[in-house]
Amino acid sequence: MMFLLAILFGFTTPSHAADMSVVDVRRNITLSETDTVYKDFYINAGPGSGLKKNLVVTAVRKINIRDASGANAVGEILVPVGQLKIIAIYDRVAVAREFTLLSRDELPMLEQIGIMTGDRIDLGGSFIDNSKPKAKRKVAEAETPAATPEALVTVTTVTTPAQAAQNPVVSANPSPVVPAANTAPAALALTPAPTAERLDNSVVSDNTTRNE
Repeated sequence: MMFLLAILFGFTTPSHAADMSVVDVRRNITLSETDTVYKDFYINAGPGSGLKKNLVVTAVRKINIRDASGANAVGEILVPVGQLKIIAIYDRVAVAREFTLLSRDELPMLEQIGIMTGDRIDLGGSFIDNSKPKAKRKVAEAETPAATPEALVTVTTVTTPAQAAQNPVVSANPSPVVPAANTAPAALALTPAPTAERLDNSVVSDNTTRNE
């Protein structure tokens, strides 16, 4: 009798695990830019399904494959989407939050990225994670892109001695300007100006020459 019960329990437990799926996804309503954004995933399973707090499970998506015409069904595949971490569990409902999204580099692509309603829960490879939740982004951080730092360019001007001589620095308290000394050529300074007597002699000499 116990053997039959064990067999029946072994067959029923996987069936309940296979029936677990995400039935709803909700996000909190933020009232200001400083509010934290949360996104909860509701799973239709209770404690008897094997789920417990801090358990990380995998969400998989069933995809029906058809031929190019879409008339003939070829089969269906289960594609892993991401991992969910159980944060609370109740009688018939478990609440989970996104733990990580799996890369598509080595997995089939998805038309819609992200865990969504209808994705199934797979307990294969599940583990306990007791680490503290990561800091959630706030509304302002989620909507406003990060500012790009601007490069600061510093221009240094080098003054040569010749430029310094042409453009002397003016002091804040300038001294009285002294007139520069007369720098006229010495030849001009030593040449005496013609006097009136010399002009008269030149006129007399000119008249004498004409009379002759």
